[in-house]
Amino acid sequence: MQYYDYHAKVQYSDLGEDARLSPTGALRLMQEAACEASAMAGFGPEDTKKQGFGWVLCGWKLQIHRRPFWGEALTVRTWPRTMALHTSDRDFILSDEKGERVISASSRWLLLDTTTGRVAKITDAVSSRYDLWEERALKEELPLNGRSPEDAVCTFTYTVLHRDIDTLHHMNNLHYLELAREALPPEVESQPFANIEILYKRQIKLGDTVHFLYSYTEGKHLVEIVNQDKSKTHTLLWFF
Repeated sequence: MQYYDYHAKVQYSDLGEDARLSPTGALRLMQEAACEASAMAGFGPEDTKKQGFGWVLCGWKLQIHRRPFWGEALTVRTWPRTMALHTSDRDFILSDEKGERVISASSRWLLLDTTTGRVAKITDAVSSRYDLWEERALKEELPLNGRSPEDAVCTFTYTVLHRDIDTLHHMNNLHYLELAREALPPEVESQPFANIEILYKRQIKLGDTVHFLYSYTEGKHLVEIVNQDKSKTHTLLWFF
């Protein structure tokens, strides 16, 4: 099976203030589709302890064509496009009942040894569970690096709470996006961005205090999440 179709409806918790599917809601749907697809290969959330491995997100790239309303039925089609060494690229297409594309996305996942907390090699035993499909949801590649300019402003500071932590004992990827919105200027935060890119570089764990740096450069709003002494980057998020 080259792809997996996850069928869902837009829930109230997936909506933004304008009563349409929010980027966080879209990520939730895709995260759920990826979990179900991977579970069919024997590497779902319930298999993590048994297998000793788990997939951790490295990045997202979303193109939003239309933002559906509450109750709309969507099909989330997902498939692994690449798998080599330590990472796998997984693509997504969200379509409405008419078959029209509403969101295109690509993601990158890292295989983690849950016993040691270190990166694990994707062996033949792992890759053989998945059928790769080279079809691309997006033409552009995911961002590989980036940094804030020197004049970036620290607009928000946060200490990670229990409610932010997921099954792999770090802050769930959805919370990065929600918190980054708090760092955007008020006149920017409410904009319906057509493109969002996220690059996860270091895990954020319970009790960590992080700072959110905001800047606007090359036509993109950038939020960089850094550690307490601002010496290391945890995550970069671009909105445009």
